Amino acid sequence: MREVFEAGSDKAREAELLLKNDDVVGRQSIAVRNASILGMEGDKVYIIIDGSEHAIKRAEELLKGMAKKMKKNAEVLQKY
Repeated sequence: MREVFEAGSDKAREAELLLKNDDVVGRQSIAVRNASILGMEGDKVYIIIDGSEHAIKRAEELLKGMAKKMKKNAEVLQKY
């Protein structure tokens, strides 16, 4: 399962460390990409997690208030 979360650039490092230090989510594949690198607009980053359904739900809990799960993530995944 692959999901994309969107966060402001100011929260990128904090969110990445939080995810990578978690026992469940840290074992999954986590990639952080700036919008500009993907040819998209805005001062934001995309956090792409490829992992189990349980890990994705845990990531949602951890990122609450920092990043939001994208409902339409096909464009980000295509450019990733």
